[in-house]
Amino acid sequence: MPVKCPVCGALLPDDAVFCTRCGTELNHDTAAERPSADRDGVYRWVYELPMMKSFFLLFEVWRVLILSAGIVVVIMTVINLISGDGLEGAFFALRLGLLVLAILMVLSLPSYWIVTKANNGKYTVLFEMDEEGIDHTQIKTDKAKALELLTVLAGTRTGNRTVAGAGALSASGTSLYSRFSDVKKIQADASKRLIQLKGRLIRNQVYTDPEHYDFVLDYIIDHCPQAVIEEK
Repeated sequence: MPVKCPVCGALLPDDAVFCTRCGTELNHDTAAERPSADRDGVYRWVYELPMMKSFFLLFEVWRVLILSAGIVVVIMTVINLISGDGLEGAFFALRLGLLVLAILMVLSLPSYWIVTKANNGKYTVLFEMDEEGIDHTQIKTDKAKALELLTVLAGTRTGNRTVAGAGALSASGTSLYSRFSDVKKIQADASKRLIQLKGRLIRNQVYTDPEHYDFVLDYIIDHCPQAVIEEK
């Protein structure tokens, strides 16, 4: 009995492994449980977050501010100690650093609201995952339009158009890449469909649809044998 390609709709033999028209991998048992994989071996999916309900972007900004302020305070404290100002100078540097940090954190609140309005209240992400790592890229369109473009391009036979389409989607967005070999810790929360990849300097947040969560988590764990795993 012929089967239908989930991407381009081509009719294929029931034992087909790849679509002969668009190259999509066909797995009859788990096709619905994983993101689509293109002939370039990359799994791609789009996820959308409401920015006023999920504040992880704001928390990431605060994390960077706290880390930066801490480094500045340490440097100023050392300078004060070396210059002979002693503990009084060190405490002054600490108070000044905390004051500046508080001001920046307060100012970040209206800034976050402005960014939220500019993105129509949504943070849309294109995830691209292969054997080496995973890329988290903000895109400037909504999920429905992004999925439509990727689906159309996946069904186009001329060249590797899916890669070109993904590149067009992500061209104007910010990107964060995690190489699996650098991941030291994996924190997974099934209730939020969130997988956090933590390395020395990079923390990447991976979101999936409910039906893809188990596959993506298992794939990441399999490719990060050195990582400590925490699951909720």
